[in-house]
Amino acid sequence: MQHEVIILLGIQGSGKGRLGEELLKIHDYLFIETGAIFRGLDKNNPADAEVIKIMEAGELVPSEKVNELVGARLKTDKDILMDGFPRKNGQAEFIINWAREHNFKVRAVQLNIPDELVFARINNRVVVDGSRRPDDLDTESIKKRIAQYHEKTEPMVEFLRTNPNVEFFDIDATRTRDEVFEDVAEKLGLKVS
Repeated sequence: MQHEVIILLGIQGSGKGRLGEELLKIHDYLFIETGAIFRGLDKNNPADAEVIKIMEAGELVPSEKVNELVGARLKTDKDILMDGFPRKNGQAEFIINWAREHNFKVRAVQLNIPDELVFARINNRVVVDGSRRPDDLDTESIKKRIAQYHEKTEPMVEFLRTNPNVEFFDIDATRTRDEVFEDVAEKLGLKVS
């Protein structure tokens, strides 16, 4: 059986994190989340210290470094679920090439949701869930993150959507969490008990 790389895509507040948690309950994925990778870097490790220095300066970590960090965690013995990677075309090319070299199928799930609903959901998770990033409380920060997604990440999403080596699924993320999860699980051929 051919293994798969599943890439979860969507703007902040689209439900990627929750969807990832649900998918992990029904399938044994190697889960790679770049946010967790960056939070787990060790300043005593010289390679990690270099990346930490870049982040502390408020700069974006170069794609080559991100590819190295992700590549070091990739394994060939099980399906892979990715959240937060890729974000740029070069990163997308990296994972597609890795998948081809290791006979993995690449499938991408794009959670589509209008900006107004994203804004409402981010505000709501502060009130209801209590789970928030520090910049969730600042209206301008939320607007800036939404604009950055459209400017910097959407071109990569289009790259994946049109890539012949990627099976791409557009998902309506305005529905309930359960509806979105069931739709994605069905498209990925996973059984929901």
